[in-house]
Amino acid sequence: DLTASLSWVALQWPMFFVLCVASPILEEYVFRGMLYEFIDARCRKVWFFGDYLSISFANATTTVLFVITHMVTREPMVGALVLVPSLYLGLLRHRYGSIGVCMLIHAFWNIGWFSLFPPA
Repeated sequence: DLTASLSWVALQWPMFFVLCVASPILEEYVFRGMLYEFIDARCRKVWFFGDYLSISFANATTTVLFVITHMVTREPMVGALVLVPSLYLGLLRHRYGSIGVCMLIHAFWNIGWFSLFPPA
């Protein structure tokens, strides 16, 4: 029941704002904004995996840092679960050259995650 899974939002709206709005914006600004640009400006290496998948050095590096950050600030297994979404967000960053879409998708993922696993 979606209503039950989102009931925490009304009870803890400041936490909802931090987890599902502020954190995605801040994390994307730092990781796929500042860090990605810094790394990409110095190394434009890209690995190709078939015709449709390419991962840049900047994406791989920021993903490793993103995963480590989440593993340190959360339980290690929960932190490791951001690996694939982080790579996907990096692909979007590479393709569109902007972090806006990354922020939006990250926010929606957090809403979905915390709908399934409400914060304590």
